[in-house]
Amino acid sequence: MTDEADEVSVKGPANAQKRSYNDGAFIFREGETGDLAFVVLDGKVEISHVVNDQYISIGMVGKGGMFGEMALIDNGQRMASARAIEGSVEALVISREVFHRKLESADPFHRALIDILTSHIRGLSDQLAEANIRAS
Repeated sequence: MTDEADEVSVKGPANAQKRSYNDGAFIFREGETGDLAFVVLDGKVEISHVVNDQYISIGMVGKGGMFGEMALIDNGQRMASARAIEGSVEALVISREVFHRKLESADPFHRALIDILTSHIRGLSDQLAEANIRAS
């Protein structure tokens, strides 16, 4: 018997693709151009930032979590790397086109709020990266 509170239902666009990544495989790397976002269907993804040529873990994304969306929101480069860990990962792939269609249908206030929050997150990420470089 499963506990309903532990189950996560993941729904995406009807024509969305699924991709699988082997344990340890990079889904994308920091600095790359981002044209896809991902929703974890199964497995775990480590989000990491490069500091002094080493990958420093800054978070984990599990089933039902989305990652890679920042580059789609503001057309910036990937601000971190994403890698399958602790086994393989299956992810729903969301294209830039589908992502923007969904975003365009959102209330203008919510879109503006998302833009503001994205800007704040990128700024904080830059400040943390600079602090880590100075501390090394």
